[in-house]
Amino acid sequence: MGADLYRKDKVVPILGFERSERAVESGYFRDSYNSGSILNKYGLSWWVDISKLQNKEGVITCAKVKKFRAMLNDEGFEFSIKDETEGDQKYFREGAELLKKYLDDTIKNNASIEASL
Repeated sequence: MGADLYRKDKVVPILGFERSERAVESGYFRDSYNSGSILNKYGLSWWVDISKLQNKEGVITCAKVKKFRAMLNDEGFEFSIKDETEGDQKYFREGAELLKKYLDDTIKNNASIEASL
């Protein structure tokens, strides 16, 4: 299980649940709920913090995407992964960059996100 984000203005079908540059460019981002969660390394929760940004239809409007992006504190993120293995640090940094790119592209295109949390 995980959080699935779909850009409302573009989603090109992809096979399976993948976390990749291709998926982000297609309008899709996925994060897990377990110890591999990128958002968790920012000290945030999909259910507690991000669900509050959704409207009744489960959509995060562009204005709320801007708030979401502002919540991502790189200093706190780096502190949270400092004791991880080198490989795990790489995994989390790559995921964090994909999440930020996804949100930045969404904002740039004045789009909204349908979030399945």
